[in-house]
Amino acid sequence: MKSIFCAFAGCFLGIILMADLALADNRQLLGTYRDWDAFMLKKSNGEKVCYMISIPKSSKPSTLRHGNPFLTVSHKPARKIKNEVNFVVGYNFKKNSRVTMRIDKKSTFRLFTEGDGAWGDDMKADNAMTQAMKRGSALIMSGQSGRGNNTSYRFSLSGFTAAHNAITKACR
Repeated sequence: MKSIFCAFAGCFLGIILMADLALADNRQLLGTYRDWDAFMLKKSNGEKVCYMISIPKSSKPSTLRHGNPFLTVSHKPARKIKNEVNFVVGYNFKKNSRVTMRIDKKSTFRLFTEGDGAWGDDMKADNAMTQAMKRGSALIMSGQSGRGNNTSYRFSLSGFTAAHNAITKACR
């Protein structure tokens, strides 16, 4: 009898924990579009954030541990932010350094760094990067780690436009 009660209590506790996790993470997958996933997050204050995310296809140099780098583009309508580009790596960038984004060897942009992230300088830069990504097929992010290592990451832009359309529709 005791083992049945323990099994029931354990199951019940598991259900409560899963419900708490579901309430804490109000993230909804809008869709997977080739190499990009699109999400909408509803914060507890009702604010919506829509974002798309991708991971690199390759990293250089291959002899280094690169952490878990990813690239996002997000809309935050309550804060009047649209097309915010953010590149995150698993280590700190060199202090006061810049990351270079090169799209199809045609367009080049520079992002400022802080800690393990890099962003466009302003909304105008974010919009220009987003428009270039819509027209491109691949991009390379290049930066320098806090230890002085030059690193680069190649991302596919396959599915970028469809994912961007999904987050734009969800966060009008």
